[in-house]
Parts: sequence; structure tokens; C-alpha cells
Amino acid sequence: MNKTQKGALYGVLLSLLLAGIVIFDLIDTIVGWPIKLLVSAVWGGLLLVPVYFLERKKGPRGVDMDERDKRIIKRALLASFILLAGILGVTFVVALFILGLQSTVSITMDELSAIIYFVLVAFVLVLSLTVLFQYGRGVLGEKS
Repeated sequence: MNKTQKGALYGVLLSLLLAGIVIFDLIDTIVGWPIKLLVSAVWGGLLLVPVYFLERKKGPRGVDMDERDKRIIKRALLASFILLAGILGVTFVVALFILGLQSTVSITMDELSAIIYFVLVAFVLVLSLTVLFQYGRGVLGEKS
């Protein structure tokens, strides 16, 4: 597994943990500070442990990134940006047309920040998953 694949695995883990912050906020409102401290320590450990494995050196290193890696990353970025634009576009079209049937259309700052946050988490998740998918099936029919 090369560094790009390890980074993509970390991206999947990071996006899932960032999406789970909503659950952490729910825990924050229900329980007291000792349990909240324990949950945040476990959460922080889950975020920091993969960084150790990503940066750990194992023997002599060759080239970190070749042309195949660059093509995979470019295609993954393209797919992620298309998804990012699509989700934002659909969200605002739905807000304008569906909610526009009411007398006034307004999106609060809380709703807007939540939309942007989850779109960015989805961007990282799709970027990581498309990188892993391309490594799994080979680029343009190439076998890895």
C-alpha cells in the first residue's frame, strides 16, 4: 500500500469521524463532563493514530508518486468537485423552489454552515473513496 492509498484511507476515516461530530454534540447535551472528556479523548485518538502510521518510515523509499498516482488523483479530484458542485446546486435549487412556495425564502446561518460543513465532509469522503476505487480496479483497465 503506497502513501496515496494510506492517505485515502485516512481521508475516509477522517470524513466519517467529522460526520460523527453531530453525534458528539448530542452526547455533549445529554451527559456530564467526565463522559464527555472520555469520548473526546477516544475521538482525538482515532484522529491522531492514523497520522502516525501514515508518517512512519519503513525501510528505503523509492519514488513517492508516479504518473499513475497523478492520474488517479486528478480523476478523483474531478469527481469530487463535480459532486461538490452538484450537491451545492441541488441544495440551493431545492431551497429556492421547494421552500419558495412559501411566502419568504430564507436559509439561516446555522443551516448554511451545516450545509457547507457536510458538503466539505462529502468532498473528502468521495475524494478518498474514488482514489481507493481506482487503485482497486486499475486505471483505464490497467491491472495493478
